[in-house]
Amino acid sequence: MVSVIIPYNIDRGYLKEAIDSVKNQIYGDWELITEKGVGCSLGQNVNNALLGARGKYVKILAEDDLLTPSSLSVLVKGIKGYDWVYSNAENFGARGWEEYSDDKTTTLQEMLKGNKIHGGTTLYRKSMLIEVGGYDATLRTGEEYDLHLKLLKAGYRHAHIPGIVYRYRIHKGNKSATTESFERITRHEYIKQIRQRYES
Repeated sequence: MVSVIIPYNIDRGYLKEAIDSVKNQIYGDWELITEKGVGCSLGQNVNNALLGARGKYVKILAEDDLLTPSSLSVLVKGIKGYDWVYSNAENFGARGWEEYSDDKTTTLQEMLKGNKIHGGTTLYRKSMLIEVGGYDATLRTGEEYDLHLKLLKAGYRHAHIPGIVYRYRIHKGNKSATTESFERITRHEYIKQIRQRYES
């Protein structure tokens, strides 16, 4: 079973579409967990949801994005023999359709130079997430980047899976697209600090 977790604090008007994209999956063995926090970080919301997740695998879906109909089918087939896998995404919305893709499995060294993994495309073995303590709930941005560096540093088996499994919505409210400061630390500085954790 795949536990699909949708963590959110506020429904920005896209939550129903996200839920419908889960219901429209070709792969049928899934459960849906919508985890609404009040002032919680994304990491804390995900960690809270993990406590009740029953699936062998975990898929994170942002409340403003969508899964492609074959998303879970492709990822579950691809994760056999691995602890976590990731694939490709396509953007839609304000800038129209645009594919985000990388055709090879990345390394820790490559990831320290720049993020090579679209966080929305990942599928994780749940027991692995528990082993590493889940997301860092103290982070206000770059949570997935930190998690992936942690997994790479620890040596968990991973692979890139061909296909388009995620649809990332471009709109004015995207957290990663804004220049908003987080506790007076810019996103760029946050990412720099995260990277420094894993450089030694």
